[in-house]
Amino acid sequence: KYKNFYEKYEYSIKDILLYKNKIYLSFINELSKDCYNTSIVVSDFNLDFLEFSNFFNPKDCVKKENDTGFFNPHIAGGRIVIFDENNLLFSTGDFQNYKLAQSRDNIFGKILKINTSNSKFEIVSMGHRNVQGLKYDNKKSFIISTEHGPIGGDEVNLNKLNNNKILN
Repeated sequence: KYKNFYEKYEYSIKDILLYKNKIYLSFINELSKDCYNTSIVVSDFNLDFLEFSNFFNPKDCVKKENDTGFFNPHIAGGRIVIFDENNLLFSTGDFQNYKLAQSRDNIFGKILKINTSNSKFEIVSMGHRNVQGLKYDNKKSFIISTEHGPIGGDEVNLNKLNNNKILN
């Protein structure tokens, strides 16, 4: 719906997951004028034609013009992986609005668990800048994630899941 998606790569597709004959695609979504988030669409997998519909389209968005003075669509996360039979893990970045990652009141700078049947989500981990590498080990019940730092300072995070506690 907005031309930047087609003209500028930082506003485009972030990840693709094929699971249970469905294809999930994360992308930078302009929710309202100059206000963006990372959303997911889904389609039945079909080699002839893909008809996508909204799967995860949160109400939160980051305005290009905001009180921090920073906005960067490269820092949007978007990684999608399988968590269990009924849920996906999804990373969201903070769009360079760092304070958002430390607030439980939004979806930015988080790893979310999203139910595949109803799109309901919960925060699993917070305080992330831009998770792009994401793996869940169900035998050991931990998440491994990688983040790119602003000037070096890349991270490998090992998050041991513990009784539905939100990790930071």
